[in-house]
Amino acid sequence: MNQDKKSLRRFYKEKRNALFKKGNIFDISDKIRKKLNIEIENAKNILLFYPFGSELNLLSLIEENKDKNFYLPVCMGENIAVCPYEAESELVLNKYKIPEPTTKPLADISILDVVITPALCADKNCHRLGYGGGYYDRFFSNADLRAKKIVVIPDEMFIESIPYDSFDIKCDMVMTELRNVSA
Repeated sequence: MNQDKKSLRRFYKEKRNALFKKGNIFDISDKIRKKLNIEIENAKNILLFYPFGSELNLLSLIEENKDKNFYLPVCMGENIAVCPYEAESELVLNKYKIPEPTTKPLADISILDVVITPALCADKNCHRLGYGGGYYDRFFSNADLRAKKIVVIPDEMFIESIPYDSFDIKCDMVMTELRNVSA
């Protein structure tokens, strides 16, 4: 597929929105959440994402794993800060209208064991295509981050190959409701 990133983003955003409108995204979220419970069994500190629009909703992981610490990303300038999050934490909308916690950011991201990452689509080599802001790529390039990076998407968003640039950092695993692919 030789489409540029912009057209891929548009296509897969529309495709995911259609899954959401049909109600399929809820079933897919549930299947991926069950698989993630196995994947994070030995993890203690997990960066999750708050679902935005038609994204997968995996927040029930928090209620099911009370022995673990969960965090959400917070946009600070051009970067991601990692802030503690519990189900009852106060949230505020950022400039993209995504809910973020108001808790104090982590000083040491090396404690993270797993980063559960959203994407519009991903490929068999664990490259992901996000919204184009570069937040996760900048975050992933931090030398202190040693966490396993898992991108979660509906299987319909899994493709053969995504065009990528030198600054695009691939994940360690792509997880869909039907498959787990490791880099």
